[in-house]
Order: sequence, then C-alpha cells, then structure tokens
Amino acid sequence: MSRDDMVRTGISGLDELLFGGIPRTNVILVEGSTGSGKTLLGTEFIYRGITQFNEPGIIVVFEVSPDKLIRDAATLGWDLAELQAQKKLQIVFTSPQVLEQELRSADSLLLETAVEMGAQRIFIDGIGLLRHAAASGPALPATGPGSYRELLQQLIEGLNRERLTAMLSHELGTYAEAQLTLDGAESLVDTVIRLNRKLHNRRIHRSIEIVKSRGQDYEPGEHTLQIRDGKGLQMFRRVQAPLRNNLVQPTSMARRSVIGVEALDALLGGGIFDGSTTMVVGLSGVGKTVLGTQILREGAIKQSKRGLLISLDEHPAQIVRNAETIGLDLQSQIDDGTIHVLFDSPQELNIDSHYARIVQTIEEHDIQRMVIDGMTSYSTALSDQAVYRDFFHALVAYSKHRLMTTFFSYENPEFLGLSSFMPDFPVSSIVDNIILLSLVEINSTLRRCITVVKARGSPHEFDSREYVIGQGGITLRPFDEDVAKVSLPLAGYSSILSRAPSRTPRTARTPDLQ
Repeated sequence: MSRDDMVRTGISGLDELLFGGIPRTNVILVEGSTGSGKTLLGTEFIYRGITQFNEPGIIVVFEVSPDKLIRDAATLGWDLAELQAQKKLQIVFTSPQVLEQELRSADSLLLETAVEMGAQRIFIDGIGLLRHAAASGPALPATGPGSYRELLQQLIEGLNRERLTAMLSHELGTYAEAQLTLDGAESLVDTVIRLNRKLHNRRIHRSIEIVKSRGQDYEPGEHTLQIRDGKGLQMFRRVQAPLRNNLVQPTSMARRSVIGVEALDALLGGGIFDGSTTMVVGLSGVGKTVLGTQILREGAIKQSKRGLLISLDEHPAQIVRNAETIGLDLQSQIDDGTIHVLFDSPQELNIDSHYARIVQTIEEHDIQRMVIDGMTSYSTALSDQAVYRDFFHALVAYSKHRLMTTFFSYENPEFLGLSSFMPDFPVSSIVDNIILLSLVEINSTLRRCITVVKARGSPHEFDSREYVIGQGGITLRPFDEDVAKVSLPLAGYSSILSRAPSRTPRTARTPDLQ
C-alpha cells in the first residue's frame, strides 16, 4: 500500500504496531472499560492529525462537555481551543437522540460540516449509546429495519462517502445489551483496537491489542500502553514479538575483535566475535560490575566503540563513584557521550517500555557494546518468568542483528554452580560465551579466579587463573610455571572450582590457577 493510502495516527508507538498507519477511510473501533484511555486515544488521534499532518478533524461527544475536554487536553499540552479558533477542529457536543436523527436524515449537517472545514478525521465517543437514541420507548433492536446495526451501516457509508478516517469508541460492559452493540460494531468496522486496564500486584497495567485491521498487516498480541504527563499516550511493542526483518544472521560474517581487557583477551585467545553475547557468572563481590565497566571503557577509549551500561541495582552516580575508587574514570566517557548509562528502578518495572528505552538509546547513539549489569534483578522484578525469558531472548536476537557485542552479568550463589545457573531457563545454548568468576578458599583466605567455560569460535584457555581487583580494574596474577610450582599456593591444589579444593602431591602439582 502506498504512503498516500495510509493515515499515520501520530500517536507514539501506535503507527509502529500498525506497520506505518491505518488505511485511509478505514473505520476504527476503540473498545475498552472505564479508564482504559478510549477518549484520550480518540482525542489524540484528532490532535496529532491536525498538528502533525495538517488534517482537520471533528470530535463528537455525548457525555463529556467541550469545556472539560479542552481542560483535560490542556494538561497534556494540547490547545484544542486554539485549533477550534483556527477552524481546524470542531468539537460537537450533542445527544445520541440528535445524532441518530442526523444520521437518518437525507442531508446530514454533521457530514456537511466535515466537508465545509475540509475534515479528514472524525472521532465519535461512545457509539454504544446510539442504541438508546430514542427519547422514549424501547432501545433500538440489534438487527433488522430501523435497527442499531442499520444505523451504524448508515454512519459508516456516510463516513466512507466523504473519505473520512473515523475512530469510534465503545464502552465494554458485562451486561447483555452492551455485548450486543459491541458485536454489531466489531463486525461492521474495518479496524478493532482493544484497550485493557488491569490491577496486577496492586499496580495498574494498561495494554493495547489490535484485534483486526482490514487491508494491512499489524503486530498481533497484547502490548503495553502508558499515559504520560505532558505527552499523551505511548505504546510499547511486547518484547515477545519476534524481529520483523528476517535477515541473514549477520554474526556468520563477523570478525573477531579484542575486548581490550587483558585478563579476558589472554584467556579467550585474543578476543571474541563482534556481535557475540557473553554471560559473566559469579558471586556478589567477585567484580562483575568492575569487569563490565572495564569492557566499556576499553572499547570506548581504545577502539572508539560507543557503550551502554544498563543497571537495575545501582544508580549511575554510585556506579561512577565505585569506578573512581579503583582508578576507572567512567564520568569522562559519560560526559563526552561515548558511554551511556541507563538506570530503571526494579519497582513496578514495565519490561516493554524498558526494552523500548534500551532500543531507542542504542539506535540514537549507535551503541556497539552493551553491558547489562544484573540479570538476577530482572528475574526478581518480573513475577512472570516467561516474560523474563522472552526479554532475554529479545535482547540476544536484537544484539546479534546489530552486530553489537553484549555482556550479561548474573549473580549466582554457587561457587561453580552452572548446574543451578538459571535452572528454569537454561542459557548455555543461547549465549556464545560463558565466563565464570569464582571465590576459592585457600588456607582460610578467599582468592578470586576466572575461568572461560565456553567461547564459540575462539581458541580459549581452559585453565583457571587467579585475578586481583586494583587500580585500573581486573588483572591476572603473573603466571610463571617454575615459580608457581615452588611458591604460589594455588598451584598446589586441584578441583579449584569445587567447594572443597584438595592439595595435590608436590610431584603432581600443576600451575592451573595463578
């Protein structure tokens, strides 16, 4: 369908769900319960049409007075009164009875007004009330001559004749009459959008679902809807939705690059593939955040690779402060825009909007390295573990299609613990590389060691090596086989990654961990 045949709603996120907009002259039904955002959606549809696309519009309301509609819109920064003064908007406050007579008359004043002002969009709020349009007597029958269905058909024919793209709202109800009017409207209109408002774990969650839309494809499923002060409605594509562009997997043509952190590059045989995903697993305190900071700084400073650090655990100011204590000047890279930090509170985390923020940051700043510090926090913040898994899959897929090298850190209470690492969600086959940071007790002293468990396409080392955290971040302890056999205590133990390393006979000692 050509661009001229599509009407962009202008509502944040909605056109993306509709793959560009609505086919022109489609009649759109917006259904939902009280407080779900129907009137706001219709009003914004008209407002964005006027202000962004120069398409004059009409709003027809039965129960909300124009003064209140104008007042409420002003809180979002929309000056409807000024648009009326410019003759680009007409707010019609009428009754269902008057509109019903208007629709049945040979010459509709409403449609004449639309022609006079050059209107291209119209929003009618509460079409279910038309079934009770008669001032007295029983409600209109659902079907047959003089019925509610026939009235809707007349309305839709008139809208199509004047080439108006129309949005109609309908209140969802549990009583039988409401369902009758809804069923009739759903079958006649071209597009059905359903808004939901649910109480979940003591918080309100709003969502949007495109039920049908004739003449186009669209993003199916339930997506997040939010009402933002000063902005209006914002829709966020569900993280479970697969990538639309079925491209050849770009990592198959990727090259290997050094990470820039000597400790990792030494164990990984010189680096990893661009666009690969790496899981860094370890206890609290082993240096996962330090390693992530190093990875981003080295990429930004030495390779001009813009980085993104994402955290639910620590505020950016705290991350910067902790980095400074070991000589990592993260603030300089934040100030010059080579590293960005994205922080979201785990309280009432909405994963769809969070994921959208990540994607927006990546694309706006052309991020080439990403570190997500604390996947464990996502697991605890999201009560639905299936959504957590979908979020992880979405991040991996998106990273690979952008050839963005990504590191995830995960806090694991086990020393080795890979058997219990994310037990309900095995990731060993999903990520390309797994790096284990461990604590080992030797002679009542805790020491840190690093092991590359898996590294696809890299000639990595299988030795566990001791590392220290000091000025400049993480560095490996020097490795000298002759000295190690004599003086370094870790060389005298086997099963280092187990909970109980054992001393080996002096003749059999090997420098597995230095």
